Amino acid sequence: MKYLILLFFQLFCYAQFIQAANDDVLVRLREEIKNSQKYDAQKIEKIKKLHQKASLAKTADNKYQSYIQLFKAYQSYKYDSASVYADKALMVAHSLRNKNYLVEATCAKVFCLLSAGLYKEAFDEINKVDMSEVTTPYYIYKYYSVKTRLYSDMADYCRTAPYEAYYVKQSRIFTDTLKRYTGMNTTWYYYVEGMQLMKERKCDKSEEAFLKVLNDKTIDTHVRAICLSCMGWLNQLKGNKDQALRYLAESAICDLQSSTKETMALREVGAMLYERGDVNTAIEYVQKALDDANFYNARQRKIEIGNVLPVIQQSRNNDLESQRNIMFLCVAMAFALLVVLAVSTILVRKQVKKVKLAYRTIGERNQKLEEANRLLSESNKIKTEYIGKSFYASADYIEKLEKLYKSIERKMIARQYDDIIRSLSATSLFKEREDMYSDFDETFLRLFPDFVDKYNALFEEKDRKPLGDKKVLTKEMRIFALIRLGVTDSDRIAHFLDYSVNTINTYKTRVKNKSIVSNDEFEQRIMKI
Repeated sequence: MKYLILLFFQLFCYAQFIQAANDDVLVRLREEIKNSQKYDAQKIEKIKKLHQKASLAKTADNKYQSYIQLFKAYQSYKYDSASVYADKALMVAHSLRNKNYLVEATCAKVFCLLSAGLYKEAFDEINKVDMSEVTTPYYIYKYYSVKTRLYSDMADYCRTAPYEAYYVKQSRIFTDTLKRYTGMNTTWYYYVEGMQLMKERKCDKSEEAFLKVLNDKTIDTHVRAICLSCMGWLNQLKGNKDQALRYLAESAICDLQSSTKETMALREVGAMLYERGDVNTAIEYVQKALDDANFYNARQRKIEIGNVLPVIQQSRNNDLESQRNIMFLCVAMAFALLVVLAVSTILVRKQVKKVKLAYRTIGERNQKLEEANRLLSESNKIKTEYIGKSFYASADYIEKLEKLYKSIERKMIARQYDDIIRSLSATSLFKEREDMYSDFDETFLRLFPDFVDKYNALFEEKDRKPLGDKKVLTKEMRIFALIRLGVTDSDRIAHFLDYSVNTINTYKTRVKNKSIVSNDEFEQRIMKI
């Protein structure tokens, strides 16, 4: 059990390491795509110098070397130009009747035909080569290298039994021949052996061979890109998706750095990212690969890459359509919620209006109740004050009457009639009435201390009557003081003040006419004091 846990932990750590490595190489790939124009500018500058050199070539031999160099510069960069200079080199080789040059130039021509997918024409051209007088290992290597690739590409193109097996077998024959000219255990030995083992689906052995090639730091960037691409393809066959993605991304980086336009690595990276669900990046990378293929302008490469992009774009369109459907559903749901919210808002507003109306009604009733309570309290206060005052006044008046009655009774018994007349004369009703008014004024002003000020505020300055030090109300003030106490009947007011009704009405009219408020409003303002 302990060993299983340890194994699981090691596998988990390895998976995390691979994921981190993939993330790093994908970041570098995106940066190199941004730098691709810089690498292309360097490539163009190099080609420009080769053109200048070719224009200065005087001899046929120098022209041949210049054309071959231009072909090599263009062979993975621009198909049309590579084909042009392969043809020019072949023409010069024929004019020179140089067997070595004929082999090299024909191999260049065959390379262009293979890139275009013209396999029959490629076989026709390579079969024209006469190797009987060619002894230089470099040119022999070139010849067998192209024949090996021709049969290898035919196997990839065919992929139908028994023809695929036949082409792989023929490729093995020429690979074994080719290895005799590479030297045992050299970088190129492992390179051609790795290629053949890959065609034979011997993945582990092929991977070992390519790793040995990649360990050689002297190989150029283009060869490194090819080996890394093969490593990616081998890991795909073995099901190591993460490893495959890392190798293919590194291959694509090398292709960008060498301005290689005849490449499949970036397309494969895009396809793998598409499988992982990163559709936008996949489309970006496959579109870049297609742009490179269009620039290279080889029919075979454009067809291979052009078949991938529509599939990814269709998937993206399906995703977008699905997103649009989801968005439409969300919008519909949002609209429905808005409708529900609007209806709810209307209902709530109606309820709020009803509640506000109810609160307003309650408030108005409370105000009326408070006003009624205030008036009741005021009335009770007035009653209490007047009851007390009346009680003491009545008691005092009764006491005076008792004294008067006793005095008259005593004097009648004593037959002092003159004294009785003098006692009655001494009792003044006018004085009693004045005392009553004075008590009324005192009591009223205690109940309404600001009555005089507010009463005077209803008149212009010249018509205002100050209270004075004696705190005595004027006749007019006394009339409206009684009205403020609720005595509105003119008969009762006249009886209390010992005036006629006409006199009371005259006073009231005169006062109202002097007021700064309307006659109808005057008594209402008095009641609010």
